[in-house]
Amino acid sequence: MDRTESQPNLILKDTAPKLRGNVHLEIRKKGKIIKIEDDHNLIVTAGRAKLARLLGGGYDGHISKVGIGEGTNAVAETDTALTNEVLVNVTSAEYDGTSVKFNFCVGTDKGNGLNVREFGLFFADGTMFSRRVRQTVIGKESDIEIAGYWEIYL
Repeated sequence: MDRTESQPNLILKDTAPKLRGNVHLEIRKKGKIIKIEDDHNLIVTAGRAKLARLLGGGYDGHISKVGIGEGTNAVAETDTALTNEVLVNVTSAEYDGTSVKFNFCVGTDKGNGLNVREFGLFFADGTMFSRRVRQTVIGKESDIEIAGYWEIYL
């Protein structure tokens, strides 16, 4: 008897959820929250490639920066930088099972004069991991602070 006739076809499916993320922003003017928003992001090809190298031992860095910029183009997997980019350090990382949250704050002394539309999450070596574009502009001035977190679900 032919082996293929005696056993049903086995199909293995990976049930792990797709790598994804969410950006939570609190926009403050003179210390008071004026807007809170949550939205998804796109994990870009360069970020996925760096993650693969990290898992395989070919990279020993980590995500350490969040950036703001003025770009208005829709997010694309090929994105690698922000327009008129200003980077700030991640202030802390928190872990919850299979997710990691990167906390950040763009203080009143950073990015002033920018019309902020885009955000990026970056590895320490400057490689973009993910990007998000807002529908509206945040006019970044010296009395505006943008705080929040970027959560990645693995």
